[in-house]
Amino acid sequence: MIIDSLPVPSALLRVLQQGRWVAPDRSSSTYREVFGDDAVAPQFLPLSRMTANRRWLDDIPEDYRGFYLGQPDRQSPPGDVDPDRSLLIGDLGPDRPFALDYRPSSAAPSVIYLSTAADWIEVAPNIEMLIERLGI
Repeated sequence: MIIDSLPVPSALLRVLQQGRWVAPDRSSSTYREVFGDDAVAPQFLPLSRMTANRRWLDDIPEDYRGFYLGQPDRQSPPGDVDPDRSLLIGDLGPDRPFALDYRPSSAAPSVIYLSTAADWIEVAPNIEMLIERLGI
């Protein structure tokens, strides 16, 4: 499966097909442990709503794009997001998306999150680890 020229990892397709790609109960401590933030209104997107950041950012006014793009950060990588090399797969609430980041690897993208404390941070080296850490 390809979305906006980005291959969807088989592990994500598997949990989607099994109906397990659903947000855990937001009252659990899982979100804080995995993302470093509590969830407000978590959504784990179905395939039909997953989109590359490029298309998502096109809907954001120019004045706010810097907030969503972030800045490279060696202390808390990656810090930024490449709109052409990332695929939105969910969010923890308004302005708190998480995405597959294909910059490290097209075959095994990492998972990044737009943190409330920083810019984009890596929350898992791959989707398999995110699925495991969330207990999905």
